[in-house]
Amino acid sequence: MQNNTIKLTDKDLITYLSARGFEIIASDKDSSKNRSVVTFKNTEELDKAILDYVNRVGDVNISDYLAAEKRIKNLLYFNKTKEIN
Repeated sequence: MQNNTIKLTDKDLITYLSARGFEIIASDKDSSKNRSVVTFKNTEELDKAILDYVNRVGDVNISDYLAAEKRIKNLLYFNKTKEIN
C-alpha cells in the first residue's frame, strides 16, 4: 500500500505550507511526546514546497503567512489542551 500522507511536527514548516495553500488533513496530539502531529496529503507539489522552504527560495505573501501563523497557533493550542484516551 502506498503512503499518500506526510506527517510533520515543525511549526514553521506547517505554517509555511498552510500559507502556500496546502490543506491540513488531520492534526493530532502525540501521546508519547509533548507535540502535535499535522498530516498533509503527499503530492509532488508538497515535496517541491518543502524543498523550497528548506532552500529558502519559496515566496509567500506576508499577509497570508501571518494569517496562517495565527490559525496554526490556535490549532496547536487546541491539540495541547485535548485529552487523549
